[in-house]
Amino acid sequence: MAFHIRLKELRLQHNLTLRKLGEKAGVSYSILNSIENGRIIPSKDVALALAIALKIEDRETFIALAINPSQV
Repeated sequence: MAFHIRLKELRLQHNLTLRKLGEKAGVSYSILNSIENGRIIPSKDVALALAIALKIEDRETFIALAINPSQV
């Protein structure tokens, strides 16, 4: 599964808007919107911040999906 699709699924499961998730993760709305729409790939630091904000237990897999999607 593509990172941006997984991110949107998780955000919706947590009932968060893009703005709310951005505030929790310290990521701007415009960057988050671009990530979720598949226009840009997040850095490892941004993926980690999103994993923390979304309380993802398996952060390594989530980050790997973001930065190296063909290997997950």
